[in-house]
Amino acid sequence: MNNSFGAFFGGLLAIVLLAIFSISTWYMIFSVIGHCKPPAGVANFVCSRPGAELFSEGFRNVVTTVGGLVSALVIAQLSVTEPGATPRVGHFVPTTETGQFRTNLIIVGYLLVWLATGVAALVVGVMLYPQVSSTVSDIGSTWLGLAVSAAYAYFGIRPSGGPPAEQLQREEAVRRQAEMERNAAVTTASVVDQLKTNIANGRIIFDPGKESQLKGELLGTAIGTVATAKLQSLVLSLSNTVPLVRISSIVRTEGHHGTGRAVDIGNEDIAGTLLPLVATDAKVAALAIDEIIFDAKVAGKTDRNFWNYDVGAKHAYDTATLDKHMDHIHFAVTA
Repeated sequence: MNNSFGAFFGGLLAIVLLAIFSISTWYMIFSVIGHCKPPAGVANFVCSRPGAELFSEGFRNVVTTVGGLVSALVIAQLSVTEPGATPRVGHFVPTTETGQFRTNLIIVGYLLVWLATGVAALVVGVMLYPQVSSTVSDIGSTWLGLAVSAAYAYFGIRPSGGPPAEQLQREEAVRRQAEMERNAAVTTASVVDQLKTNIANGRIIFDPGKESQLKGELLGTAIGTVATAKLQSLVLSLSNTVPLVRISSIVRTEGHHGTGRAVDIGNEDIAGTLLPLVATDAKVAALAIDEIIFDAKVAGKTDRNFWNYDVGAKHAYDTATLDKHMDHIHFAVTA
């Protein structure tokens, strides 16, 4: 393999990896910002951690893995570059001034995209909204450590009395893995604690006369069938999205209610505020929603099925079903 072909192939691969990392990270950043956007008409909105992770496990694993590869490439190239010089593409050396200019332009652009993505993740995920997505927070904090290592590598700096850059990278990788494991260990117990807090603060209330039973079903303390962990996470997310949700039913014999996978929200007047934020393909996937059933005509929509889902996809229910869902919003989660 000659130098030109090797440089082209290696450079193309590096750009593809950067594109995956940068586009995915910016998508997560805008999703976090969107999650923390105050709903219309809601005063004193406080952005809190959603009931379920905003992004799938596979998505998070790909982003963090590719991000690590891109950062490792940047550090590796800077470590073999003379201070003040422009990094090269492997052993490839352009033979013309035009080739040198284009190569330098690509390299500088690559580094600027890496810097901009890392800084954005640091600002949004660590400084502004650290409680929303542990993945964006991890990317931001990890990038900061790697950026420092990259600076040390490029300028040949070693912290006074401190370990070399390679050891710093290993320690940062260990810290990052430990942080991810801690975040992955968020248990049902922590969700229940947050539900209890929202109940105590009046963000979650229950139909009169059924408070004790519904509260026990939601928190998992009732005898018999109770809400699943996914349903608990969904209810937590809903109660963090709007100021108040009133639960009218959880466990009963029919449908997903019979297995603790469905909840009916009785204050249907919040539909116009809540459903635009929840009834989207991205949010339905993130919250593991299987069904949303509500007659949108109640909220002023001409399409009665405007916000409805079944099996995680947009769905049009028949008139009989919609007629039964005019005074409550039905949510169900996957098994």
